[in-house]
Amino acid sequence: MPRSAPLLTVALVAALALPPPASLAQQRGRQQIPPGGPVVSSGRVLDQPLPDLRFTAFSAGDVKCIRPFTGQVTITVEIKNDATVAAVMPPTVPVLGRYWVGVWDLSTHPGVMFIAAGPAQLPPGQFKKFLVDVIVKQGANASGVAFGVGAKIDPQNFIFESNENNNEQAKIFISKSLCK
Repeated sequence: MPRSAPLLTVALVAALALPPPASLAQQRGRQQIPPGGPVVSSGRVLDQPLPDLRFTAFSAGDVKCIRPFTGQVTITVEIKNDATVAAVMPPTVPVLGRYWVGVWDLSTHPGVMFIAAGPAQLPPGQFKKFLVDVIVKQGANASGVAFGVGAKIDPQNFIFESNENNNEQAKIFISKSLCK
């Protein structure tokens, strides 16, 4: 055994006995939301008024059967900007444009979200109606034949809002007949 082996062993044991260095999160310390509003990824405080998008209508048309227990339905979603500033939607997908509303069948998991594109912005106090065709699975419930649909305003959360908790709804709609 070479003469340096015991020295190397002592150095290795000493290095392993040292506490691990602090993580980056520990080095930064506890982060707090500064007075005035939430912080965006750039570290700036949002102290300006924010838009607030909410549902004003959510309905379904008649189901057109495409195969057994499966149909296509047009969902109508109307939204309103309840704020004093415009809601500006950046271009999300170049081919599809700016999509404001996503709609999906509640019985499909994970589901496919059908989207509706719209204008670059929604001015304060304005309404916008979207029509979205959705493939749904029908099922039976106490009221008859039904299907469930979920809808979300700004599905990618690109718009900072004063209230992000009013952007999603789910409903069960009754069908006139079962697709056979």
